[in-house]
Amino acid sequence: MNEQTDNWLRDTLEYSARTDVGMRRTNNQDSYYASPDAGASRQRELGALFIVADGMGAHVAGELASKLAVVGVSDAYYQSDGRSPSDALRDAILAAHNTIRQRGEDPAYRDMGTTCDALAFKDGVAYIGHVGDSRVYRARGRAIEQLTFDHSLVWEMKYYPTSHSAYRKLQLDNIPKNIITRSLGPTDDLVVDLEGPLATLPGDVFLLCSDGLSGRVEDDELGQILELFPPNDATEALINLANLRGGPDNITAIVVRVQGQSASSESSSHEVAEASEDVYENRAPIPPRARVVALVSALCVLGVPIVCVTPLARRALWLALLATLALLFAALAAWFARKSFVRVKKSPPPAKLGKGPYARASAAPTEKFARTIGALCDELCAALRADPQYEPDWTGVERAREQARLARESSNYAVSLRADFTIINYMMREVRKYAQKTQGHDRA
Repeated sequence: MNEQTDNWLRDTLEYSARTDVGMRRTNNQDSYYASPDAGASRQRELGALFIVADGMGAHVAGELASKLAVVGVSDAYYQSDGRSPSDALRDAILAAHNTIRQRGEDPAYRDMGTTCDALAFKDGVAYIGHVGDSRVYRARGRAIEQLTFDHSLVWEMKYYPTSHSAYRKLQLDNIPKNIITRSLGPTDDLVVDLEGPLATLPGDVFLLCSDGLSGRVEDDELGQILELFPPNDATEALINLANLRGGPDNITAIVVRVQGQSASSESSSHEVAEASEDVYENRAPIPPRARVVALVSALCVLGVPIVCVTPLARRALWLALLATLALLFAALAAWFARKSFVRVKKSPPPAKLGKGPYARASAAPTEKFARTIGALCDELCAALRADPQYEPDWTGVERAREQARLARESSNYAVSLRADFTIINYMMREVRKYAQKTQGHDRA
């Protein structure tokens, strides 16, 4: 990546990408693209691009399919001219699909395929191209939203159900979750889902992941990790958690945090303005009844000097009555017009293409997740302490564990989760370090 591009990206996005083979697979059929290196001019014209692909097929076929997808989509996207980012993403994914189909004519790669999720950022706006059951999420304001629709048999049955609910539940319970209905390669007449443009705000966090992660970590748990950690720590924690829960599949995660809005080019400034408008609701107009009541209040106030210059019996009583009525009607007018006094902050519209988001969960740290991760951390530490081959800094580990325990007891679940995941990430690095050392000895 050249320095000019790197500086531009650093001011706009912070990102981290990791992939892991998992605990049960011998090869990794996931691939990703998270190194936007198309050059400064193409970057500014079409933005930054991130891709996750989860391959399918026997032997090396799935691995090849996912690699063809990320290479084909990234190359075609940055070679597009004069098209919107959404159109460029769709055409790039279709081009990669055709390449995979052609390679699939070789008997060694027959029926190979892959999912593909591509996320592009241009001038403070996000665009998504999606095929398969890998996912794109957005975390914002202590909530996490799934922005893509799973092209899986389970989701198709869930969203397009039969009329009989009991029959539908029986069907969903018996449908394998790994059957997908759309992918690059095998699917005839492929349709690419497009989501966006999505106006971004500083602090937004996007997650692209394969089902090796989303199948092991719940949406609210994903949201809490994205809420608590910067991208590099978040990808490490996500993959470690999926592995500690069995890691039956390859795991890939890309986390992108929006640092600030990049300067809009003249050619696309209108698009950014359109996608970013209505971040604040306009003040509501003052309703007619509020105006009428306010007028009555004003008349009561005007009556005070009239009473003062008019010879009336019980003048003090009349003044007290007028003052009371003026205050009462003023308070009533303020109540009727309360929505006109403030501008309420709200999220920009979720999408203009597609129908996302499709699911939403809280990202606020919870006692349940804190206790779950605390117990997992204790189990991991106990397992490594029982094996003399591991020699981590136990003093530091115990200090962090005590911090996590005290935080849980005081209901400070954010601090508890940070401390426990810091331990988990450290201990898993020690495990990998020892595994690499052992493999080196075996080769020697």
